[in-house]
Amino acid sequence: MGNHKEASSGCYTAMALLPISEAGARLAHREHQRLRRDAEILARWNGEAIPVIPLKASTLNDDDWDELAGFAFAHRPLLTSLGSLSRLLERCELALPALRGRLEEKCSDANLCIRLGLPGRKALLVAQRREVAHALTALDDERAQRLRERVLQWQFFH
Repeated sequence: MGNHKEASSGCYTAMALLPISEAGARLAHREHQRLRRDAEILARWNGEAIPVIPLKASTLNDDDWDELAGFAFAHRPLLTSLGSLSRLLERCELALPALRGRLEEKCSDANLCIRLGLPGRKALLVAQRREVAHALTALDDERAQRLRERVLQWQFFH
């Protein structure tokens, strides 16, 4: 599910999966569950209802940890990680002003940069990534370091 409306249609992008194997069926089921976990968060962000029965999930699961590590330690986009980032903010008591400002207050990047004294969007993204890394470390330092090392290893292969 996309997070920006397409200019030509005014609609959000979506991807459908049609499994043709057992592995494909497992993938489709897993992604459907992920969409259900993220449905309410995406609906609040986009202002559009998603036609699935949402799952009330506030705990961080393994997929969330992987997404959060991809955001904190690699190049995963912020809006692609909305669900896991929102669940992280629910669990974490740290201030995280760059992240909370964007996701909870829906403050624009420009206004956040002014508020936080940052020179631009790239610096804001660096601050948001740093905050997520700090939050992961605060929740489970050993797991965060293990995921960081795994992500950094993958970066050398691509």
